[in-house]
Amino acid sequence: MKKIVIGMCMVLAMAGHGFGACVEGDCVNGQGTYEWEDGTRYTGSIRDKAPDGDGTMLYPDGGEYKGKMKNGTRNGSGEMSFPDGRKYSGEWADNLMNGQGTMIWLDGRKYEGQWMDGMQHGQGRLSHPDGKVKEGQWEDGDLLD
Repeated sequence: MKKIVIGMCMVLAMAGHGFGACVEGDCVNGQGTYEWEDGTRYTGSIRDKAPDGDGTMLYPDGGEYKGKMKNGTRNGSGEMSFPDGRKYSGEWADNLMNGQGTMIWLDGRKYEGQWMDGMQHGQGRLSHPDGKVKEGQWEDGDLLD
C-alpha cells in the first residue's frame, strides 16, 4: 500500500511536467539529473524518485530555482530567477513564496518582508529606485492603509 501511495504522490507532483527520463546518476535515491518532456530539468538530491534536498531546477521559459526541494516541490530556503528578470531569495512552501524573503524587480524595486502563498503578506518594506519607501502591513500583495 505504501508503494501505491508514494507512486500516486509522484504522479501528482510531476503532473505539471509530463513524463521524462533520468539523464544521469541515481534518479531513484541519490544524486541525479532528470529531464521532463517539457524541457524542465532537475539536478540534485533525489529521494523516492522525486527532487528532495538541495538541487537546481531549470525551466524551459528561462526560470531557474536553486535551493531546497521536498517531495518534488520548492520547500525551504531557495533562490528563484524568473524569466521576466525578477529575483527572489527566501523561504518557500509547496512551490510558493512563503515566509521571510526578498524580491528584486528588474526596474530596481525591492521588497523585503513576509510572504504568503506567493504574495507580500505580513510586515514588509518596498523600496523604489528613486528613494521612495512603502513600509507596513501587507495583505495579498497590497499595503494596508
